[in-house]
Amino acid sequence: MGSGSAGARTRVSDSGYVRKSRRTAYENRWLRFEAHDMIHPNGQAGEHGVVVTPRASATVVLDGDDVVLARQARYAVDRIVLEIVKGGAEAGEDPQAAAARELREELGLVAARWDDLGIVYEIPSIVQEHVSLFLAREIGAVASAPEDIETIELVRLPFRDALRAAGRGEITDAVTATALLRAAQYLEDERTTR
Repeated sequence: MGSGSAGARTRVSDSGYVRKSRRTAYENRWLRFEAHDMIHPNGQAGEHGVVVTPRASATVVLDGDDVVLARQARYAVDRIVLEIVKGGAEAGEDPQAAAARELREELGLVAARWDDLGIVYEIPSIVQEHVSLFLAREIGAVASAPEDIETIELVRLPFRDALRAAGRGEITDAVTATALLRAAQYLEDERTTR
């Protein structure tokens, strides 16, 4: 990630914010936190924190009637979370290629069929980039290669059970819940247009 520092450039956004300047408050290989001097659409001056990450991809993996999920520890919430496979893109990597790489690395799976489920913003008030969502089908196994800091357990659930769990708040990851909902709608649209 670059430093992202900019001097006194002023830019008015489509939503009416005036972005006067920004400075990097913290940065590591996964994210950068910027403090922006800005003016709100109502004219009030302020400072706003923005998390800048690489673009990310997330995949609903459908193997027959089952969805394949990842169970892993998440530091910020200090919990074990059940979620779809997701991760950041490498520089210049397109979203589907990033999704395929993450699927291979984290769960040791590959997919012959990919469908685009659109994008979602995780926390649009502070996180700049969107997450590209995909549906992966026709699944095969390969060797996994998770990052040395990752401990990931592969979990299979009937797709309908996962969808119910998201609806009941038992799956609490917002990207996962949204992606499962979009996948269900995509599959329903596919079924009814045949």
